[in-house]
Amino acid sequence: MKPITTMRTPIRILMAAAASFALAAAAEEPVKITEIFKRAYPEQADKEILVKRIELQPGAEAPPHVHAGMVTGYVESGKLEFQLKDGPLLKLKAGDTFFEPAGSHHMVAKNPDATEKTVVIAFVVNPKGAPLSTPLEGHDGGLKE
Repeated sequence: MKPITTMRTPIRILMAAAASFALAAAAEEPVKITEIFKRAYPEQADKEILVKRIELQPGAEAPPHVHAGMVTGYVESGKLEFQLKDGPLLKLKAGDTFFEPAGSHHMVAKNPDATEKTVVIAFVVNPKGAPLSTPLEGHDGGLKE
């Protein structure tokens, strides 16, 4: 029979690994945007087509912003609270879609869930070289790519 003290080492290793995993998860960006696709718009030299994957961690939200181009979004997984200026608050779920005309003010983009992340696929027709979004006056931040 092994002494109890030698059995503590594997437990300590497991506890350290679990703590490292928890710290890595906590350090994950609240809103992460990954570019999936980008190309020139074939019929309009001043535009480009973008496809972005947007991950919102539980409870995360993007600050109010405006997009220079039009955006069509698809909620791949999770839930999304979505609101354009002067529009109703929409409570979307996986499989739902939304549309933002160019220049519209996106006031709410929030994952209301406390435990599950939300993934949105955004199809964007943007002016060539323009940022994906610009923060609205009086609001901090913007969507970081």
